[in-house]
Amino acid sequence: MRPALLALIPLVFAPSLTGAQTCAAPHYRWDQKTDTTFARDSATSADVSDLLGWAPRSITRTDKCAARVGREKTAYEVTAWVRRIRLHETDGDWHIEITEEEDSPVAATCVIAEIPDPQYGGIYARARHDLAALVDTISLSHAGDLPAAVQVTFVGAAFFDGYHQKHLPNGKTQAVQHGRCNASVSALWELHPVYKVKAPAQP
Repeated sequence: MRPALLALIPLVFAPSLTGAQTCAAPHYRWDQKTDTTFARDSATSADVSDLLGWAPRSITRTDKCAARVGREKTAYEVTAWVRRIRLHETDGDWHIEITEEEDSPVAATCVIAEIPDPQYGGIYARARHDLAALVDTISLSHAGDLPAAVQVTFVGAAFFDGYHQKHLPNGKTQAVQHGRCNASVSALWELHPVYKVKAPAQP
């Protein structure tokens, strides 16, 4: 075989580094969103403002199979005020919008915590049960708003929801279609999945 043809073989058989990733999972990064890998780890304490200060990952909706890296491999304990709960998302998650302060403007300061469907583990059934014991999920508005904010402690893995990150022609990025939590790309950091829900520790 000619040297020139040999040189082309790596190019022909090398895996593509561009284009959309394909997974068997039904939704974006679903294996990462529903796993319990870090449920037994000691949780690191963090505030909502800490999550909003983290640098975003570069992934977007084309990175459907992206593995967990960096902060996403750590469990965090976050005490925050629950402002909205959406119980009937198409992927089966409970979608919870939380803010650091009881009266913080939601759209500018919220992040999202998500509890997967219990079919992915009994740990999620317990987390939903415990949240419902602390928050009256029967009295939510049509949009999911609580009559009054309730302070709750969540324990879950950090997760960057790159599905909602859009790269703009000017080279910048923005967050889109992420509930009300679109104030910055860093607002795409979530607690997902949530492993445990409990009442806040008394001061």
